[in-house]
Amino acid sequence: MSLIQFMISTKEDCVDDILDLIKEVYKKQDVDVENNIANLIEPLKDELFFCIEYPYVDKFYRDTYYTYFSSKHNEYPRDCIRVSLFETPIQTMHFLEPTYREELANFFRGYFIIRPTFPNVIGRTLINKNAFKVNDFLICEYSANVSINGIKFPISGFPFSSQDEETITCAETSIWALMEYFGHRYADYKPTAPSKIVDILNKQSSERLLPSAGLNVNQISFALKEFGFATQIYERDTFGNEFQNIISTYIESGIPLVCILKSDDSTVAHANLLIGHETDESLDLTTVRKRKLDFNRKYPLKPVTKEFIDYGDIEKRFIVNDDNLIPYAKITLDNPTEHLGDGFEQYQIAYIIVPLYYRIYSDVISAKDLILNILTDDALGYVFFNDFTFRFFLTSSRSFKEHIANLAALEPEIKQTLILSKMPKFIWCAEIYQKNDFGSGVAKGLIIIDATEGRQWIDAVIFAGYPNRIIVRIDSILVTLQKRFTEYLKYSNNLK
Repeated sequence: MSLIQFMISTKEDCVDDILDLIKEVYKKQDVDVENNIANLIEPLKDELFFCIEYPYVDKFYRDTYYTYFSSKHNEYPRDCIRVSLFETPIQTMHFLEPTYREELANFFRGYFIIRPTFPNVIGRTLINKNAFKVNDFLICEYSANVSINGIKFPISGFPFSSQDEETITCAETSIWALMEYFGHRYADYKPTAPSKIVDILNKQSSERLLPSAGLNVNQISFALKEFGFATQIYERDTFGNEFQNIISTYIESGIPLVCILKSDDSTVAHANLLIGHETDESLDLTTVRKRKLDFNRKYPLKPVTKEFIDYGDIEKRFIVNDDNLIPYAKITLDNPTEHLGDGFEQYQIAYIIVPLYYRIYSDVISAKDLILNILTDDALGYVFFNDFTFRFFLTSSRSFKEHIANLAALEPEIKQTLILSKMPKFIWCAEIYQKNDFGSGVAKGLIIIDATEGRQWIDAVIFAGYPNRIIVRIDSILVTLQKRFTEYLKYSNNLK
C-alpha cells in the first residue's frame, strides 16, 4: 500500500509542480492543461503557499466517475489531486506540531481539486476571497471545515467548479453550486451530487441526459423546485428597465441567481451564477437616476412628491462564478460576458432564476410595492427630504436580530422592541437614508414587513421607524411609540 504524496510549493513553482504530478500519476504527457491551472493561480496573492496531495478522493468527481466514466470503454482514473492554500510559509512538520495549528487555521485560504477530466481539470473549489490580490467585493458565502493531514480547518467562500462537458455543463454546475451553498447554510436544504440532479431531471425528460447536452430555463427551474425552492423566473423582455434593479435587489438580499445568457439570434444559451457585488465604497451615487414618489396626504394637506435614489439602480460591478472563468470574476450587467471572449459578444442576461425559500410568498416586486405603500401612507409613513436613498433587501429574521443586538449605540428600548417582535423566518426590509447620509451607514428610517404576506400591505407591517416616531406590531395591533428612531447602522449580514 502506497502513502499519500504530499508536497508544499510556492506560487512561483505551483503550476510546474502540479503539471509534473499530472504527468506522473495520470501518465499524461501531451495534454494542454497549463493555461487552465495557471489562470486560476495567477490572480491569487503572491505570498500563498500550496499543499499538493495525491491521491485524493473527491466526492463530487467520484459521483460522476461511478455513474458515467467507469462505464466507458477507455479507462479513467478515479482519484484526484487536491491543492490547499495557506497565506503563510509552511512546512510539512507544521501539521504534526499542535503549536502550529492555530496559525495554520488562521491562514488557511481554501482549496481546489484537479480531476482527470482532461482538458477541463478544475474541479470542486472553495477559496476564500481574501486569497485573491483583488478582493474589494462582497459575496454570498458559507462556512465549512476541511480536513488536511488529519487537521480540520475552517474556510468560507462560494463553491466553484468548471464543467467537464460530459456529465456536467454550465447548468448542472450552477445547480450543484447553489445546493452546496444553501445546503451548508440552511437545515431545510442539503448539498447534492451531479447524479441526483440527473435523477430529478429524468422525471420530466423524454430523452437521455448523459452525456449532457445542457439544460434549458425550465429544466433548471424544475430541478431547483424539486430540491425544495419556490423558484421565480424573471425575463429581461418582460421587465425591461426594472430587470437590473430586480437583479441588484436579490443580490443585496444574499440570494445567488442563476443567469441565463443568450443573444437574440442564437438558440444556444449559457448559464452562470451571480453571487455578489463590489463594495459600496466603490459606488457613485451622483450619476444614478432619480425616481419620484407621491406621498398621500389627507385634507387639508396637499399631495407631496419627492425624488429618491433606489439603491438597486446604482451602477456597480457584480461578482459572477462562471465555469469558463476564475472564481469571483467581476462583470457589469450591461456587458456580462466581457471576459468570455469570441462568440459571446452579443450575449445578454435574458433570464434569471431565483431560488426563493418555499415559504416566501412576496417576491421582490410585490414586497417593494407593499413597503412603498407603507412609506407613503398618511398614517403609517413619513415624508423624507428630497434625494433620500432607499435600500431594500430580504433577509432572515434571525440574522437581522443578530445585527440589531450588535448595534451598541441603538437605544436599548428600541433594540429590545425589535428583538422581541414576532417575525417570520424571512422578512423584507427597507432602510431609508437622508441625502448624503448613505456613505456613513446611519439610516434615518427602517421598515420591516412579513415576507409571507404577499398582498395586504397593512397586515404585512411588522415595524416602521422614523425620525419622529416608531410603529410596531404587537399581536395584531399596530402601536405607535413616541420615540425617535436613531443610531441605526446599515445591515450587512447578507454579503461578506
